Amino acid sequence: MVAVAAPEKVLVTGANGYLAAWVVKKYLEAGYAVRGTVRSVAKSAFLKDIFAEYGDRFELVVVEDITKEDAFEEAVKGVSAIAHTASPFHYNVTEPEELIVPAVKGTTSILDSALKHGSAVKRVIITSSNDPAIEEVRVKGKGAGPPVFYLASKTLAERAAWDFVSTHQSEISWDLCVINPAWIFGPSLGPAPNVDDINASQRQVYDTLFGAKTGPQLVEHGSWVGVADCAEAHVRATYTPAAGGERIITRKGSFYFQDILDAAAELGITDVSRGEPGCQNDVPLGFVLDTTKAERLLGMTQMATLKDIVTASVKDFRARGYPGLTA
Repeated sequence: MVAVAAPEKVLVTGANGYLAAWVVKKYLEAGYAVRGTVRSVAKSAFLKDIFAEYGDRFELVVVEDITKEDAFEEAVKGVSAIAHTASPFHYNVTEPEELIVPAVKGTTSILDSALKHGSAVKRVIITSSNDPAIEEVRVKGKGAGPPVFYLASKTLAERAAWDFVSTHQSEISWDLCVINPAWIFGPSLGPAPNVDDINASQRQVYDTLFGAKTGPQLVEHGSWVGVADCAEAHVRATYTPAAGGERIITRKGSFYFQDILDAAAELGITDVSRGEPGCQNDVPLGFVLDTTKAERLLGMTQMATLKDIVTASVKDFRARGYPGLTA
């Protein structure tokens, strides 16, 4: 097992993404140099602006199509670690394969490039999922919907990664660590001028606050983690030797969507929905994700609370001028 310490260089794929931009930020704050991949310079200009203080410790390279063979051939050269967060997600799909195929191909593409051209690579960190969506896609097919397609794509891409490592164990010079986050909530670092531009998971917070979720939707539940804490887990997985070969669940706690509104009320935020206080009291949470590895291996014990997330999210929504908020 190895560790990659600052100031070594890390490759972050899809660097302009919701989570990935935070991963870049956390790496830079920890003293690493970062090379980020983006599909186009135009859509990632904000990264150069927000990370300008780090000078030449931060660079961007364009990888237009992550599914192509040797797409990352040049990008992996000279980096000591890779954080692969890039995975396509959008709602303009009707078939699960439209998200699953590029997610799997993108993952195997970067691992193949690391094998062939990443002579300095010592650790690869992949962002996966915790949701058992594959079975839902199998049963419902395209009726499962794009968010479920996406979760399934992340899980299948992770499986492909472990298969790749198993197949090429005698050839690779690096080990693999997978971060398995719960729902990721918290402000975006990137531009989102309109509500429809909000990242899909953070959009759940906005919709809850402003009444788009009602009735049974308020007692829907799951596990969550703050976006900054999830990004921090990627950094710690890079410099922690024992993280190699592990799947690490990253979660702060369990929640009902009504809990978001209850937190807002306790914080004195008045210009949001109140929902139906108490509606979750008799609804069991179901299974709870085991965060032992994150705590024991990465020391992830002090994380943002739901109140912290609601406070930061409302502040961010107000700063962006979204409808439904007063200063």
